[in-house]
Amino acid sequence: MIGFNNGTYEPVSAIGVPVTSLSINRSYGAFEFFEITDGRPFYGERHLARFRRSLEVLNLKIDFDNQLEQIVTEVIRLSEIQHAYLKLFALPHELTCNGVRQAALYVFPTEMPLFDPILYKEGAKLVTHLYQRFLPEAKSTNYFPGQYWMDQECDPRVADVLYHNGRTVQESSRGNIFVVKDGAVVTPAEDVLKGITRGLVLEMLPLLGILHTEADVSLDLLYGADEVFVSSTTKHILPVTQIDDKMIGSGKPGEITCKIREVFMRLKHEY
Repeated sequence: MIGFNNGTYEPVSAIGVPVTSLSINRSYGAFEFFEITDGRPFYGERHLARFRRSLEVLNLKIDFDNQLEQIVTEVIRLSEIQHAYLKLFALPHELTCNGVRQAALYVFPTEMPLFDPILYKEGAKLVTHLYQRFLPEAKSTNYFPGQYWMDQECDPRVADVLYHNGRTVQESSRGNIFVVKDGAVVTPAEDVLKGITRGLVLEMLPLLGILHTEADVSLDLLYGADEVFVSSTTKHILPVTQIDDKMIGSGKPGEITCKIREVFMRLKHEY
């Protein structure tokens, strides 16, 4: 596999980050991640637009902003990728006094394990934790809380950690949450990373004639939902049938969730 090492194309195994890097010492950096399917980035233009927004929010700049599309295309070509995932990192290595920080750009392909098909058939489980991400509108490299809590889970049905502030739910550590109640879909509007898959779902819902809104999702609404699902690049549309020790709805993936997943997978296949 070939990656982009801040100006040069090199084998991924040869790319490294200095141990003195500010990105390592302060968990500071911008991140983007998307799927390559049939040799093409799945909605890559939306992911790169979000990456640029993350750079702006995090006060980072790279030397290759106008070349991102070409760099992605070249990494795919050099690595001869048909299906994989691509990671982009903008990592500041040196401390500056103030203002916008210069960051190095790294782009490289990676493989990701698939979620167990049984989770899509029977539904996954989420565990909740009290936590609010800093600058949630930016996709950053700080995944420590979610990773820490997931490492404590031994139940194979637990697919992710769900964050809340004690009153409302925000997002999972690696995805967006959707609640279905009385035939309508609700997803949190504020204090979340606006996922690309989330955006595609919101575009699909009116075409399917499904009522939907972006609004606060209380813990009571979450636990009392008829259906719950999570959206993300790797999970796609994942039904959730248990949150903590509470069963959601009938305890099986719901009709609306299954319909949305079916349409999304068709969209992905035809993209």
